[in-house]
Amino acid sequence: MSENFHRVIEAAEVEEKAMLPFIVNGWPLFLCRDEGTIYAIINRCTHAAAEFAPGGRVRRGAVMCPLHGARFRLDTGECIGGANYKPLKKFECRETEDGWIEVAVPDEAPGAEHLPVKPLG
Repeated sequence: MSENFHRVIEAAEVEEKAMLPFIVNGWPLFLCRDEGTIYAIINRCTHAAAEFAPGGRVRRGAVMCPLHGARFRLDTGECIGGANYKPLKKFECRETEDGWIEVAVPDEAPGAEHLPVKPLG
């Protein structure tokens, strides 16, 4: 599966601990900054397919799902705590010389297993 980088947002707009949701080439992801590092992670919890952003929290190097509280490490995507959910898909991201964040996502469209389930109502 090939991947290409896509320009998403100016780096200065990604505030510490903020979770910003985006759709990049069809892929749902969120960007966050934790202790100065920007992460790009799929915006879908592996437990119940809920969206992390908006509504989730970044704390102590992890993201917490707003639906059921599962926590995942930002640097590896692995679930931490008592649950043993599958790791989150991470995307490579970089900051360009002119201050933009670019994210590499697959060229192929995401499958149903990558898309979040929206709550009814």
